[in-house]
Amino acid sequence: MKKLFLIFFSTCFISLFAQENKLNAFFVEYTFQVPQLNLKESYGVNSAVGISYILEKNNNIFFGVELDYMFGSNIKDSTVLSMISTENGSIIASDGGFANVLLYQRGFNSHAFVGYAFHLQENQKSGVYISTGLGYLEHKIRIETRNEDLPQLSDEYKKGYDRFTNGLSSKTAIDYIYISKKGNFQFLVGYEIIYAFTKNRRDYLFNEMQYTDKDLRKDVLLGFRAGVIIPINRKNSGEFHYF
Repeated sequence: MKKLFLIFFSTCFISLFAQENKLNAFFVEYTFQVPQLNLKESYGVNSAVGISYILEKNNNIFFGVELDYMFGSNIKDSTVLSMISTENGSIIASDGGFANVLLYQRGFNSHAFVGYAFHLQENQKSGVYISTGLGYLEHKIRIETRNEDLPQLSDEYKKGYDRFTNGLSSKTAIDYIYISKKGNFQFLVGYEIIYAFTKNRRDYLFNEMQYTDKDLRKDVLLGFRAGVIIPINRKNSGEFHYF
């Protein structure tokens, strides 16, 4: 993950020096995601927040990178902790009391993308932006024990329950970007599809008492997103001022 952050910010930094740009900006976004195919069997709807960087040239071709953090609380598999639970689904802590154990969905996705922007007028920045890209998708079940003493859910044992999964992904997006003529009001709304080929990276599933199926999963996310735009204003270094 550290490498992804390094690539992300290195790309942004280098792009600041590009010339003849129509749009040079960061986007801060929220996405409502609906899982499909194999991912739908594991989780319900989730949210994602992220940041992206886009650089559009004067020929309307643009490219960029993005990083989204995914989170949710709808875990469909109610048997994840069945091997260490009582008949009524409770988990006993080391002090003999009932433990408060919470399950969440967590993950992230990152993509590099390229696309084409359609503007109603050539001198406008507002328009429809269509893009496609390649990247990485990761998700797992976060097991939160609220600092209770649960030897059966130590950091090492959690790996037998968390369904840690990742793999390569592709992404297609259609966004409408609006930038007012004065540049004081700007936003984006859009739709995206993430299609990933992933694998469960844990060797053994404790609750099922069997080795993990290593077949490729097909994880799909349909996303509806909205965000704000933070433009990067650059002055032409070729300007001269005389006094």
